Amino acid sequence: MDFSVRRITGTLLLIVNLQLTGYALQRETKKQPHIILIIADDLGWNDVGFHGSIQIPTPNIDALAYNGVILNRHYVQPTCTPSRAALLTGKYPIRYGFQGTPIAAGQALALPTNEKILPQYLKELGYSTHLVGKWHLGYYQKRFTPTQRGFDSHFGYWNGYISYRNSIHAKNTTMSGIDARRGFERAGNEMDRDRYATDVFTGEACKIIESSKRENTKMFLMVSHLAVHSGNSGPNHLEVSNKTYNDEAFGYIENENRRLYAGMLTSLDDSVGKIIESLDKNEMLKDSIVVFMSDNGAPTDDPLWGHENFGSNWPLRGKKGSVLEGGVRGVAAIWSPWLKEKNKVSENLFHITDWLPTLYTAANGNFEDLGNIDGVDQWKSLIDTSEQVRSKVLINIDETRGEEALIFNQWKVVKSNRTSNLVINLKYSGDPGNVGPEYNMSGVMASVAGLHLSNINCLTGDGCMNTSTSRDVFYVARSRAKVDGQTCPERVSDTDPDQRYECFDGYCLFDTLQDPCEYRNVAKQNPQTLAQTIGMLEQFKNEMTMQAPKPITDPDADPRRFTGYWEPWLEPYVKA
Repeated sequence: MDFSVRRITGTLLLIVNLQLTGYALQRETKKQPHIILIIADDLGWNDVGFHGSIQIPTPNIDALAYNGVILNRHYVQPTCTPSRAALLTGKYPIRYGFQGTPIAAGQALALPTNEKILPQYLKELGYSTHLVGKWHLGYYQKRFTPTQRGFDSHFGYWNGYISYRNSIHAKNTTMSGIDARRGFERAGNEMDRDRYATDVFTGEACKIIESSKRENTKMFLMVSHLAVHSGNSGPNHLEVSNKTYNDEAFGYIENENRRLYAGMLTSLDDSVGKIIESLDKNEMLKDSIVVFMSDNGAPTDDPLWGHENFGSNWPLRGKKGSVLEGGVRGVAAIWSPWLKEKNKVSENLFHITDWLPTLYTAANGNFEDLGNIDGVDQWKSLIDTSEQVRSKVLINIDETRGEEALIFNQWKVVKSNRTSNLVINLKYSGDPGNVGPEYNMSGVMASVAGLHLSNINCLTGDGCMNTSTSRDVFYVARSRAKVDGQTCPERVSDTDPDQRYECFDGYCLFDTLQDPCEYRNVAKQNPQTLAQTIGMLEQFKNEMTMQAPKPITDPDADPRRFTGYWEPWLEPYVKA
């Protein structure tokens, strides 16, 4: 063959190969991941090992964090209903009047149906959509419940919490009933006294994973755990799967309630491992995005509502219900084989509203289709560039309680109400978590999640680190994710740091990078920044939808009217 002909032939083959390679890359780019959200309820900042605590081992959660990306500035709402609304709508709760206290059982309140939510968007992209566990966005009419809002299936409960062993939600001594659902069907028989709620929800999640594998569907699975929220108020509101074993395993924790919390958290950690194991066994983990987060900080104590769980936000100021860091700087991490940079800690601002556009983009949706939302698409920054794409986060404006806060870059402006019941949530509280066995990084690496995730990381071309290298890399990530005595030396050494809080009669300004514990108000030293951030708050106030007056508990919602079950009590619905 003539040389020129061979050259032309070779060139054509090269072009064809490049086209085929490009086509393969294009197909790979358009591949849709399975999406798994695991949401802990009321988990404290200091209750996971990857933030520095040694008191309660969380090897599976830690393995997920170290093998992926720790989101160290992940902000949520102060309480559960607003956080879940923000997550699913991609909008700040002030857009639809949901910035206040959570929906209580028997209140005729619900997330407005004109707000399109994450499962509805994903269904349009061909996903099967499933919710396991908590809803807490209203159910007084059927149209507000999960399977009418985009979820193909729901197994769990509609209210804010239930007991761990009998699915009873007790609002008070005169209104109590079973809150257990499979779609609209009653499911109390699936959550009896011989079964522990965390295990029940984990088993259901694994069944959905197996079913999705059989049906070869792209899956969106949201596992919204009861753990580590307290159950019903009273002496048994903290429940573990095996108290005798729990007391032995955590005998070094002096506070009995904290020991019970440790057991609740251990079951949650086991759940994370089992879900990841199920994904891998069903050959879905290699094509998955797994996110773990808490909906808000821990209610270390709760004299107002009686739902303290003895979690810890140490050394951050505040707890659940507060716009301070302990209430809204949430535990969060993401893992996926598609993350190009793993084993790292991201200090980029991330808000819970960002998950809708981020996951929608990851599923090959077009961000422009989402309309006017507050969430920012962070997918590219997570998988590739690490660039900061968000500079401002509205924490909350609760006009009825006088609580407001906003973050701009490192600056946080805060104002509280001296007369509000939530003033109890402004203090520093929670166990330092520094008493316990030595941190066991080998146990993290050998955990169920650790083994499966590192194996997938290795198989998908991220390189296979040896044990020694992995341990070193993970310890570096843990060190960077800590907020401790070195980060907040003045707060930790102060014997009475609560006395310094002064954000009642005017606005405070905190530098959250230099002072994440909100110990030093630097408003006087930075008047221009203070004015700028207050101006941003005022702009949001001009745009907000005010809260409607909270309705009283409707006596018609009483489960005794429905043979002991909480039901949509204002049916039939007649559209006005």
